[in-house]
Amino acid sequence: MKKTLIILIVLTAGMFLYNKYIDYKTEIDFGIPSSSSEYKKNNNLSDNEAVIASQKFVERQLKTPSTAKFPALFKAKVKKKNGSFIITSYVDSQNGFGAMIRSNYTVELNQKPNGDVSLIDIKIE
Repeated sequence: MKKTLIILIVLTAGMFLYNKYIDYKTEIDFGIPSSSSEYKKNNNLSDNEAVIASQKFVERQLKTPSTAKFPALFKAKVKKKNGSFIITSYVDSQNGFGAMIRSNYTVELNQKPNGDVSLIDIKIE
């Protein structure tokens, strides 16, 4: 019984720390500014990096961004069109009344030659 409890605590702590690491790594990799609509990235974006960037743009539009829960990266649909990325996915977050709701979103991003990633269009339903 004690071993099970210890294993559960260690796994929970590990998941929490891993999520914090991913947030930290995203901030470093993209140089995420607090108020601008651009991210800084030197190389070409991979599909996963485009999904992460889209999630950051979506979080800024939510009433309670701290409650945002996104699906795994591979569940997002990514299309490349004329040098831009069109990402379609969903997010679960609290609305203004505290109820968890699921919102579908589509984000269009463009990467400039200098590596900046800018928001072209965002639709949250």
